[in-house]
Amino acid sequence: MEGLIERISIELVMGLQYGMILALVASGFTLILGVMNIVNFAHGEFHMAGAFAGWLVLTAIAPAVGFWGAVVLAGLIVAGFALVIERGLFSSTHGGSPFIPLLISFGLALVLQQAALAIFGTIGKHVDPPITATIPFFGLQFPVYRIVIMVVAALIIAALWIFITRTKWGTWIRATIQDREMAECMGVPVPRVYQMVFALGCGIAAMSGVLVAPIFSVSYSMGLDIIVPAFIVVVVGGLGSLAGTLIAALLIGELEALGSIFLEGSEPQILSLVVLMCFLVFRPQGLLGERGLQ
Repeated sequence: MEGLIERISIELVMGLQYGMILALVASGFTLILGVMNIVNFAHGEFHMAGAFAGWLVLTAIAPAVGFWGAVVLAGLIVAGFALVIERGLFSSTHGGSPFIPLLISFGLALVLQQAALAIFGTIGKHVDPPITATIPFFGLQFPVYRIVIMVVAALIIAALWIFITRTKWGTWIRATIQDREMAECMGVPVPRVYQMVFALGCGIAAMSGVLVAPIFSVSYSMGLDIIVPAFIVVVVGGLGSLAGTLIAALLIGELEALGSIFLEGSEPQILSLVVLMCFLVFRPQGLLGERGLQ
C-alpha cells in the first residue's frame, strides 16, 4: 500500500509536468482554431521545428546565448517562419471551406516532418538541461529542471493571458473569436489578427519544443507525438478558452499519468480518447468554450 501511494505521488507530479507542456502547445492550437477556424495539423511540426531550432542555436549558431536565450530565439525564428507560411498558404483560404486549410495543414505537416528527417536524420539530438540539480522525492532523485519547466510554462501562459485580456491586440483577437464579420465591420484588421495569431501560436509551440528537448530526444517524429493529445485538450477545454485549455491539459496529463500505474505502454492514451468522445457527444463546446467544432 505504501509503495502504491509513493507511485501515485510521483505520477501526480509527472502528470502536472506533462499537463503544463500540453497546455503550452494547446494554447497556441486553440487560438489558431478559435480565431482562424483552422484545425492546424501542422502545429506539432512547429513544436518539432522549435526543438531543432533550439538545438541548432545551442550547438552551431549562437551557443553563447545559453539555453534560455535559445528558447526565446527558437520561438522568434519559428514565429517568423509561421508568418511566411500563413501569408503563403492560408491567407487565400480565409472565409472559405474549413476543409481546404485542414488539408493544407496536413500536407504541410508531412512536408515539415520529411524535411526534418532528410536534414537531421533518424538519430535524436541531445540537449543538455540548463539545471542538473536533483531533489529527493520518495526515494528518487527528482530533476529540478522538471519543476522549472512547470514554472516557465505557467509564466508563458500567464503572459499570453495578459496579452489577450489587457492589450489592444488581445481585444481584436477576442472580437474576432466572437464574430469575425462584425469585428471587421467595427474596424478590426482581421487579416493582421490572423497573421499575429498564427505566428504567436506557432512560436509558443516552438518554445515548448525547446523546453522538452532536454527530457526527450529532439527527433523528426516528436511533433506527431504531441499533436493528438493537444487536439484532445483543445476540444475538451473549449475553442478559444485559455482557462479551459489549461484545465483540460492538467486533466489529460494527470489522467494519463495515473493511468500508467495500471496500464502499460500507450494504453493510458485510450483514457484521453474516451474523454474526447464523451465531450464530443455530450458537451461539444468543451469545458469553457461557447461553441463546438463546426
